[in-house]
Amino acid sequence: MARTISKSVQNQIQLLLASNMTYEQVMERIPGLKKSTLGRYANKFFPDRMKAAPGRRATIGETTKSYIRRQVIKGEFKTAKAAHQYLNV
Repeated sequence: MARTISKSVQNQIQLLLASNMTYEQVMERIPGLKKSTLGRYANKFFPDRMKAAPGRRATIGETTKSYIRRQVIKGEFKTAKAAHQYLNV
């Protein structure tokens, strides 16, 4: 079982998160605090907070995706290798 954090540290976490600080900024201010612990307390103190979208961010923009899609439909890119070569140019 994980040990609990002191009330003073919990209050400090709550104040820092209430002032819209990022997790990284809070972890810099409170040494030894892990991101998972910070997330657990953030969920505890602010259950209705807005959460970031899960998953990895797209590295290809919408414009590039639509261009590649168009080139595939037109027949310019016949294979995935051709599309990949376009991205690496």
